[in-house]
Amino acid sequence: MFMDNMRKLVEGTQERIVFPEGAEQRALRAADLLNRQKLARLILLGDENTIRKNAADLQIALEAITIIDPSNDERLAAYRDTYYELRKHKGIDMHVAEERVKLPNYFGALMVRYGDADGMVSGLNSETKPFVPGFEIIKLKEGFHRASSVFVLEWPERLLFFADCSVNIDPDAQVLAEITHATIQTVRSFGYEPRVAMLSFSTRSSAKGSDVEKVKEATRLARQLCPDEIIDGEVQFDAALLPEVAQKKAPDSPFVERGANVFIFPNLDAGNIAYKITERLGKARATGPILQ
Repeated sequence: MFMDNMRKLVEGTQERIVFPEGAEQRALRAADLLNRQKLARLILLGDENTIRKNAADLQIALEAITIIDPSNDERLAAYRDTYYELRKHKGIDMHVAEERVKLPNYFGALMVRYGDADGMVSGLNSETKPFVPGFEIIKLKEGFHRASSVFVLEWPERLLFFADCSVNIDPDAQVLAEITHATIQTVRSFGYEPRVAMLSFSTRSSAKGSDVEKVKEATRLARQLCPDEIIDGEVQFDAALLPEVAQKKAPDSPFVERGANVFIFPNLDAGNIAYKITERLGKARATGPILQ
């Protein structure tokens, strides 16, 4: 359902998507699928001979797919100068900048920054640390101060969004509100109406403590950032998901009419554990983390 809707959204746009791990089998298979379905224009980064050999082994045709070797591309000098200007305040010198932009994840992020690509899919190999080039080069959307992530959890009859499950370890109230704001924008960009639950082990002050107060304050700040959205908290997961439970625990909640579909977790422990339990025991299909 979710992926079918995403295909409809991007069909015909022909955006340029770069895969820094271009020789990796999953990248090649994904590029082949997207190419055959005419959902994007694909760019694979890496050693051209290795990419072509691996593609041949998989019987993947590369005629309509662009291959770029970052180590000898004509844009290296311009990319190096840009990266140096972005990071010189962190002690990066020109030599380090020149070596770093030859790395596929840095080169791919610079392609996005320059408008030479519309998006980047990376992180197929954990040692490439795909977050770092994005943070250093692409930066955050104007008005935001913290990156976050969202997971899509899908069953045949239900679609839920969990945030933040992979980036912010112990966000304060302000960061939780910003995670909420970013997640609302992401969910709307996917074509869904968000109904947001700010999760806690407490519903309507059923428990006390600083953790509960943090979620209450985050709810207040999130409503200021997104005054036209459905946001309720602090609320326990069952009261957010199930209208019959909301009726008992929080009869004034909008979730009495219809349960939440966006769940904002109070910290990374809760979010990461919850999505993995939901995926492995709840048999949900998990898509993510999607950085926002």
